[in-house]
Amino acid sequence: MHKEEKVGSVGIAFGLMLTMIVGQTWARPAMTVLTINTKDPMSYMQWVKGSGAVIGESIDAAVGGVCLPSAGYYGPGEIYYWNLFADHATALGAEQYNPTVMGELKKLKAERVVSRGDAYSVLMAEPGDYAVGETFSNWNIVVSTGDPAKYVNEVKRMSAAADENGFSDISFTIYQYLTGENAGKLMAVIQAPNGNRLGAMLDALETEWASTILGDMAKIRRYDHGFTMNCEVVHAAEGKSPE
Repeated sequence: MHKEEKVGSVGIAFGLMLTMIVGQTWARPAMTVLTINTKDPMSYMQWVKGSGAVIGESIDAAVGGVCLPSAGYYGPGEIYYWNLFADHATALGAEQYNPTVMGELKKLKAERVVSRGDAYSVLMAEPGDYAVGETFSNWNIVVSTGDPAKYVNEVKRMSAAADENGFSDISFTIYQYLTGENAGKLMAVIQAPNGNRLGAMLDALETEWASTILGDMAKIRRYDHGFTMNCEVVHAAEGKSPE
């Protein structure tokens, strides 16, 4: 993923979609995530890679993907199947069990349990272009704060500082939970091209330029949960760029 905008690219958010115009009104992008638990995560991942594009198109998603957590997961065999939408109307209006989805589910051999399903608003994102098959690594932090606007500004400050200190390939996104026990909380995401670069960014948080900003963040937020994951894009719809 590259931060610079590209005309005609699929610009999204999992660090990802920018606020966009629909008609004459401003709409905020939205995301849905299914948390899956299975004894055969690799089989489920392969199914998503094979069926994700067809399913994404059937629900009018802009981008879709799958993530396998590496640490901080809630249960064994956990997988996150996500889709990003241009707006909440499209996300919440999607027919989750339409004939196409049901047909693709018949191809799934791995036994699994859908342990939770969540909806999010995208509060902050950076431009990016994604392609099917692209991979990336994330550190996701569930955050409680009494001042979301100020927290967003601090994350923007961190993003700008990262750019200035050799981490222009790292993107920052903030989501707000709409559902579940975390409703109202934020999820901050640091996204990197791979685990090595994500680790390098986490190492850099100990440096003076980053620790000063983290100190200011600590005054207005509390970490509730953190987890790392490796992800792959399985669906990217042309013509749904929010630019």
